[in-house]
Amino acid sequence: MKNLTLLLSLLLALLVGSSLIAGCKQPANPYEIDPKLIEAQKKADDDTIQTYLTRHAITTYRRLDSGIYLVPLTDGPAANPLIKAGQKVTVNYVGKFINKRKETQVFDASSTNRTDCGCFSFRNGSGGVIAGWDQATLQMRQGDRKLVLIPSYLAYSFKGSGPIPGSTPLLFDMEILSVE
Repeated sequence: MKNLTLLLSLLLALLVGSSLIAGCKQPANPYEIDPKLIEAQKKADDDTIQTYLTRHAITTYRRLDSGIYLVPLTDGPAANPLIKAGQKVTVNYVGKFINKRKETQVFDASSTNRTDCGCFSFRNGSGGVIAGWDQATLQMRQGDRKLVLIPSYLAYSFKGSGPIPGSTPLLFDMEILSVE
């Protein structure tokens, strides 16, 4: 009888405890990130990018609403239209870090991808590249070469990828070779 009473007490405690837990508000996606954390990272990324621009005395740039910065190096012919979503874009690029300690470190370059042209092609808007590339190239045309400074939330976010740590804004020296 004592064992039965103990068993019933444990069962009751388990039922009450599970109903209390079930009543707690859980996020729909357990991998969601707190919006306050996202906003704090956006500010930190923008500060990092602004510090880079200041450190290099770069004053000619355009900041997109998304937080991407475009620094013109060479303008393609004005007769060339801006790139549109869905077009195939072929680029030469060099990817570097922005923070002072690692800013000379190249983490990726089209010249190392083993293609005949030493270039890289992607279809804009197809999800084959980071969101920052899709957005930045919509502001470019064939023949343009720009420094593209991309906040981490439009690159590899909080997770990172390969040699790129999470929460890392990136710089790409990007030249548009062709658009189809």
